[in-house]
Amino acid sequence: MKRNPNLLAALAVVLAAGPLFGQDVFELHGYMRAGTGRSSNGGEQATFYLPGTADSVTGGPGYRLGNETDNYLELAMDVRAYDKDGVTFKLHFRPSFRQYYSARDASSDAGGNVDGSMASNPNQQVWLREGWGEAAGVLGNSSFFKDATLWAGRRFYQRQDLHIRDYWYWNNSGDGVGIENIDLGFGKLHYAYIQHDTGNVATWWNNNGTGSSWNPVGVLNTNVYTLNGKVVVGSHDIRLSDVSPWENATFTFGIQYNEPHVRKDVAGPSNNNVGRQYSILYTQSGIWGGDNKVYLTKGDGSTFWNWYNPEVSTKNNWWEVMDALFVQPNAHFGMQAVAIYRNQKSPNEPGGGLFMGTSNSTEAKWTSLGARPTWFITKHFSVAAEVGVDHLKFDGESDTRSLTKKTVALQWSPQSSFWSRPQLRLFVTKANWNQVANNWGSIAGGVFGTSLGGTTYGAQIEAWW
Repeated sequence: MKRNPNLLAALAVVLAAGPLFGQDVFELHGYMRAGTGRSSNGGEQATFYLPGTADSVTGGPGYRLGNETDNYLELAMDVRAYDKDGVTFKLHFRPSFRQYYSARDASSDAGGNVDGSMASNPNQQVWLREGWGEAAGVLGNSSFFKDATLWAGRRFYQRQDLHIRDYWYWNNSGDGVGIENIDLGFGKLHYAYIQHDTGNVATWWNNNGTGSSWNPVGVLNTNVYTLNGKVVVGSHDIRLSDVSPWENATFTFGIQYNEPHVRKDVAGPSNNNVGRQYSILYTQSGIWGGDNKVYLTKGDGSTFWNWYNPEVSTKNNWWEVMDALFVQPNAHFGMQAVAIYRNQKSPNEPGGGLFMGTSNSTEAKWTSLGARPTWFITKHFSVAAEVGVDHLKFDGESDTRSLTKKTVALQWSPQSSFWSRPQLRLFVTKANWNQVANNWGSIAGGVFGTSLGGTTYGAQIEAWW
């Protein structure tokens, strides 16, 4: 049997950390999902989503209940390396593992195509998603810096998530350095420098993982194997959070500026574009046992689709507004619902033309509505129904691309709470779409052929701790 050194190393770290639990210096938490499913047309369970929505061209899984087709695990390890006289140093590690249903051979090398994890159809994947450290109490006792922390490394940086879509709508994560929680009295100030390369814009990335030859989005054909390490984008992220002008209300304001740093032998006007993004997040808590979040953002250049690609000029611009509501007024009912609208413009000019594969379009409009109401029959048993509708309209196309996805799930969890995990599920999912929705690759990977609808069913466990 083949042994995977990456998996064994991660296991060794967990086992070696055992004695630290007793010293209260180590915490193990994380996230996982795993399951099995089938499609009504035969074969493995397929995922229903409309390409071109969310934060990428291939932005699945869309509305996620009964619609995820991978086994995924994150092991988050926190170590308090030093804690004395008000000074603390902490370390954070998060190895992650993924196996797609379409590559289900559990006996195969669990590392799969690790170094080639950017291949269009990897078998299995292993990442170090976080590896960073922070220091608190090292900047003095002034009111500004008493609670401030310094950090460096690879981390999820203050991400904001819409759970029912698994959509990280404000997410500037990566390798960097920064300072957090400078107390201004009326709010907390944060600065981060996070560096990215252009490794996620290779031409295969737009091929929907199918290896098909349909026209990829845009004309940006960056050769990542030639340019990796030679073209980087430095992202300067400034945020002001915890601003509370009235009761139960908080605001976070953000400015992100992406500036390219290109090695001289590959530098040129085509890969020297900046990117800018401005964001506001307003949260109103205390609403029927939940909260309402309104997110508004506007950006251009290399912030387009979170590509961090300096080939995308500032002529490409976009804005998005989202309203996400969560309520649980009692122990018998909970729900998350969302409305999203995004407008993207990409003129047919040098550094633009990102939609030229779509009937010479220069503008895209995405509208999404979804909800997951959950009824708790007993403390441990619930029934959830999720409905999501996506529309995507290009100005060069007469028809609007549309997909509707519906799921019913029987669920078992420890508590009668929308967020209670672990959660075991049995589900049935049905989706319908129109013909033009297939223009960026067949819906559900072509599992349902020329049909404009399909059904999947299966079981899943999801947990966080």
